[in-house]
Amino acid sequence: MNHDLRKITYKIISEFEKNKSQLKLTRDKIINKAELSSKDKSRITVFTNEVVKWRKKIDYYISINLKKSISKLDKRILNVLRIGYYEILFDAKIPIYASVDYWVQFTKIRFGRLKAGFCNAILRKARKVKINSNKNFKNLSIFFSYPEWLVQKWENQFGVEQTIKLLKYFNLPPRYFLRIPKNKKISSSLIIYKNLKIQNKESNFFRVESGLSDILENDFFKKNNCSIQDRASGAVVEILNPKPGSTVLDVCAAPGTKANYISDFLNGEGEIHASDIDPIRMKLGVSRSESLSLNINWSNKNATKDLFLKSDYVIIDAPCSGTGVLGKKLDIRWRRKKSDIKSFASLQLNILKNISKFVKNDGILVYATCSLENEENWDVVSQFLKFDNSFTIDSPIGLIPNEWINDKNCMQTIPYKHKVDGIFAARLVKNET
Repeated sequence: MNHDLRKITYKIISEFEKNKSQLKLTRDKIINKAELSSKDKSRITVFTNEVVKWRKKIDYYISINLKKSISKLDKRILNVLRIGYYEILFDAKIPIYASVDYWVQFTKIRFGRLKAGFCNAILRKARKVKINSNKNFKNLSIFFSYPEWLVQKWENQFGVEQTIKLLKYFNLPPRYFLRIPKNKKISSSLIIYKNLKIQNKESNFFRVESGLSDILENDFFKKNNCSIQDRASGAVVEILNPKPGSTVLDVCAAPGTKANYISDFLNGEGEIHASDIDPIRMKLGVSRSESLSLNINWSNKNATKDLFLKSDYVIIDAPCSGTGVLGKKLDIRWRRKKSDIKSFASLQLNILKNISKFVKNDGILVYATCSLENEENWDVVSQFLKFDNSFTIDSPIGLIPNEWINDKNCMQTIPYKHKVDGIFAARLVKNET
């Protein structure tokens, strides 16, 4: 990585650690101000993702080489060391001497000779570290680089063996899928199918082997109702299974990936009403649906209290902890707190209670999250069913793969097992009272 890219990387990591905002938003804001090639943007994206992902493990190895607590270290210097340790310990492409020399000089120019001398001493000690020793495996939080509270929670929920499988899986390069319109025959998508190395067709989803950035710039993608959408995320819409001519309500819908897929099911017959509380994210949904001439009516609404149109089909893609997508959103592991799980569960139940009022008799309501946590999934559904006994669970058998259906007749995908995101979804039917 050249010097300019290293400076940008440092700026991104520093901004992320300071503001605790989404890594992608922080990175995009900084990258867009720089004139970079797509290759350089990709390099920075991968590099910053990796530094953030391995932060716990990196901090551990920095700390054993310090005489004082890492918490007392100047945060600016800590970020220099984090990037330097990542280069030395994880990136075989970068010579150790080159990494040490660059970051010592960088620190000298930015923060002075004294701090540069300190960085030089700590960076040189990194060469003696054995990052995958069995000794460190005893502490799963450090070895796999996750917050301790989450590892402990998963051990209680899944057991140690399954927890290790989850930790390993989410540290692998993420899998991406391309969804193409249902009404497009396979022959009409052969150009994108062949040229961009897309394989393993599942319904109208294709696993992307390479060329993800090329897909986004491809005319076929831009001009058709396509999306980069996880196979399990798409299955939530398949559980809803809306029929042409019906009215569909999609709340918490931005940026509209599911709403766009719903339009495939309606085939131009019926109405889709999509809403979101975030006006900025909603604009992304409006822009995409308008560019594709999709008949989706967008509105900026609060799903916990606002009024909506009574609909035949309703989908709640609830805000959640996101622990089922940790492989794609690497920063979530550091931005979430244990108390967030309870907060999300409370919010989710409030949304479910309000939105359920707008389901017609014999209508279908699908509640979904991208969380692995029981508190946000079945516990919320169970509480809701006790609150409103006019709803009952309706099995999704025949709509999605059988192995994705759990003993509660709900969808629950296990990332390491099914090789998709961790998604939960319950299909509920409103009975006449």
